[in-house]
Amino acid sequence: MPLKPPAYGPAVEAFWREPADALLCRLDTQRCGLRQQEAEKRLARIGPNLAEPSGTRSILQKIVHRLVNPLIAILIVAAAVSGFSGDLASFVIITLVVGLSLTLDIVQEHRAEVAADALRRSVAIQADVIRDGAIVALPVSELVPGDVVELRTGDLVPADGVALMARNFQLNEALMTGEPFPAAKTTEPCVTSQPAEASNALFAGTSVVGGNGVMLVVETGRRTRFGMISAELLANDPPSALEQGVQKLGLLILKLTLF
Repeated sequence: MPLKPPAYGPAVEAFWREPADALLCRLDTQRCGLRQQEAEKRLARIGPNLAEPSGTRSILQKIVHRLVNPLIAILIVAAAVSGFSGDLASFVIITLVVGLSLTLDIVQEHRAEVAADALRRSVAIQADVIRDGAIVALPVSELVPGDVVELRTGDLVPADGVALMARNFQLNEALMTGEPFPAAKTTEPCVTSQPAEASNALFAGTSVVGGNGVMLVVETGRRTRFGMISAELLANDPPSALEQGVQKLGLLILKLTLF
């Protein structure tokens, strides 16, 4: 039976209000978890369980981003003027300087991205997921809606979902609600529409501080509450003071050159 569309759309509002059996049916899964083959299909369709989008840009995007810098634009114009005026020596020198500068900058950025990616993989958090009826440790990035995850004291909640089993289950939800005291979790659905008041809901980024439980993953990646907050912050990320200073300096030089 195919997975119902709502599970793949935007974050489902107040999923904690649905009974666990209804969620299991809607997500086309069972309390014993998904089959590995089905999980791989969902992962390919939905994407990895990552709160932040990949910051890697293509080579063309990196080049265009640097060409819009006023200082680089001035040098390119100067090279063009030199070429049209017949000053080949100046044209070659300026072109080489700009080309070497762009190449070095892009290579350094690529190396930094590779190093950061390797670091992320080395510290990747794993979760105990039930696949094919057995518990396996998988990176949280491979979780999909419908997965069943076991959680113990000290674990981080890897996605948004509901508790299928709770034994003295307590979570630190200060990241989401600002509440410093642990929140006790149960398996009963709630009628509230407020996430902070949902006693059966578990949210990505929170941590288990007591007891143990089993959760049903409902939302992953950028569809989680944490993912939406992260995406909003990244979208409104202002340029740094250094970037602003370089941009203003370039514009000043451009105005003086035109004058």
